[in-house]
Amino acid sequence: MPELKFNQNKVQTLIRKVFPKSSVKCHERFSEGLVNPTFRVRISNPSKTLVVKLGRLKRKSTIKKNNLILNYLSERGIPAPKVYYDGVFDRKFITIMDLAPGENGTSVYKNASQKMKRKILLNSGKALRNIHNLRVPDFWVHQNHEIKNDKEWKSWTKLRIEKYLKFFRKKFEDIYPFLEKELWDFWNILECEKIDFVPLHWDYHLSNINIDRHGEVTGIFDFDNAMKGHSLADLGQTEYWIVFGVDDFRNFPSFLQGYKKDYSEKEILMIRGYFILHLLAVSRSIWFRKKRLSWIIVKHKKIINRIINENSKKEYKVGKSHR
Repeated sequence: MPELKFNQNKVQTLIRKVFPKSSVKCHERFSEGLVNPTFRVRISNPSKTLVVKLGRLKRKSTIKKNNLILNYLSERGIPAPKVYYDGVFDRKFITIMDLAPGENGTSVYKNASQKMKRKILLNSGKALRNIHNLRVPDFWVHQNHEIKNDKEWKSWTKLRIEKYLKFFRKKFEDIYPFLEKELWDFWNILECEKIDFVPLHWDYHLSNINIDRHGEVTGIFDFDNAMKGHSLADLGQTEYWIVFGVDDFRNFPSFLQGYKKDYSEKEILMIRGYFILHLLAVSRSIWFRKKRLSWIIVKHKKIINRIINENSKKEYKVGKSHR
């Protein structure tokens, strides 16, 4: 599939719809591995740096939803870039938005001290809580599996548990007994609990936020997978990405502390259930590309084995203590 190309003259035409007297001075592609080619664009008149994202037409509804969410958050004081324009132009779906200050969260986190890492996670937890506290707008929908209420969420979650356990019964044979017990224990709690049904980011991790030098969240991005559901599911996914993405098994309690003060034992167990469920979801999605991505499967099994070992030594603690 041919790569989407940045045409400076055509992009300038679009930018002038927003800033009529502007001129593009220069542009450069972001170095991060983004699904859609994304460019930092400097303009004059006014002197400003914008972000221009190029998307394929088949993804326009997903990108449009993402952009609606960004503006919805920005208007409510949550750090998200303002989208000035989106639409079909030059056989692409083009988005023009503000450049959020700060730097990519993963890059900042990897080079941070332990104190700064905890601060970043604390503030990231606060930011996610602010999103979860919002009223769910009509456009906050998932492109594949839209969930309308807590009853549907529970039914969908049970189907996922059954599907993943069936898929991994033989493939993860050595750790399957642990997975089966964890997920059915998780379900037995979830089934009986009243849940917070909220707008989920559903891909909330350090690479999808910007952080400034003080550890504050300055931008939240990539709501392509956004959907409605149980608030703790976002927390479980975030824990997965912290463990898997930056190899940090220590500092997730700081994220929990930022999100809210106190957790019941049931809430902590449900967060761990969502963590494991997401690990299996990622594993299943890449299984048929195993040759190229087999290292991910290996790492997932190491993560689970670490949890099993910590459980057996009674060092795996829940609540406010480190896991």
